[in-house]
Amino acid sequence: MNYICLQCEEQEKIPLDTVRSFDIMDGGDPTVPPQFSCGLCGGTMYPEYYKGVHGNEYRIEDVRSTTAE
Repeated sequence: MNYICLQCEEQEKIPLDTVRSFDIMDGGDPTVPPQFSCGLCGGTMYPEYYKGVHGNEYRIEDVRSTTAE
């Protein structure tokens, strides 16, 4: 699945099974998807689209629209 850095726009493919494993292990806030650090700039990588194991849907457009305002 495609992850995009919120700072530099770098894109990285992360296997869905890896993302789901992190989602299952994370006991934190279910409104926040599994996130990774950008290898290029260290920024936060956010999924382009992901439906979490708890049914929450995450879209990069939702984050970009709130950070742009």
